[in-house]
Amino acid sequence: MNVRFLETFIWVAQLRSFKAAAAKCNLTQAAISGRIAALEEEFNQPLFERKARSVQLTHAGRMLLPYAQQMVEASKSMLHLMRDALPLRRRLRLGVIESITHSWFPELVRGLERELPEAQIELTTESARRLHQLMRNGEVDIALQADPIVEENMYNREIGAMKMGWICLAESDVPQRMSLSELTSWPIITFPRDSQPYMSLLHIMEKNGVWPHHMHFVSSIGASRKLLEQNIGIATLPIACARPFIESGDYRLIQCDHPLADMPLIASWRPDHAVKLGAAIVAIAREAMQLHATGREDLVVLPEHDVRLA
Repeated sequence: MNVRFLETFIWVAQLRSFKAAAAKCNLTQAAISGRIAALEEEFNQPLFERKARSVQLTHAGRMLLPYAQQMVEASKSMLHLMRDALPLRRRLRLGVIESITHSWFPELVRGLERELPEAQIELTTESARRLHQLMRNGEVDIALQADPIVEENMYNREIGAMKMGWICLAESDVPQRMSLSELTSWPIITFPRDSQPYMSLLHIMEKNGVWPHHMHFVSSIGASRKLLEQNIGIATLPIACARPFIESGDYRLIQCDHPLADMPLIASWRPDHAVKLGAAIVAIAREAMQLHATGREDLVVLPEHDVRLA
């Protein structure tokens, strides 16, 4: 259960207004509504009665309120306790893949600033393969990327996934719906050969006995977008990275009878380098993904109790 969603519930209950709660929490009214809707879905019953100019707690909401207040206070006490127990770190070197910087990166940075104000954070954006090298060389403390690092004394924790999609330029002649064999008759813009998204794509194509006539292996999402804008072909991209351009009408999401596999997101760290911060980064990353995913289905966030070792 997300404690910040419970905190939002408390503010709405106290202020009797989604708008006032949004101002208090420095969030949009849509984000407040999304958090409350998520809680109501989790409890399978409404928590508020919506009226013209105010909201009131339902019977279920009144029952929940004291427990929510206790959980929020307990969470704050726990965070303060753990912060006091952590030695002050001068530097935290965090590496992330480019798919994160093009989607939920702002939420991640704000979460890091809020929850780890004492840390001087150095952020590096690289491919998953390069982040593996930096981790092995001790040049990065914690990495958020797409593949577990198989090495002794390395923690790997899966925190969620990014939905992948077949993306094309909106004005292109590419049909809106295609079979896999039809789709691969167009040039495909994809990730480098050694990447997890490409290996997943390769598995789909080999399983169905098809292969693109032309394939472009691109190491950055920015470069893939340049090719898309020149109408070079169809790109395999995390939908969250393309979402602003889909909503603006620049890109289209193609429907295919063989959807792409999700790209997993793994937090990796060495216990001797960042044992006390690893779990904190996982929690911050999960919350950043949840905030970014509100009202969308582009990200899969593992429930806190289900965050597992990869």
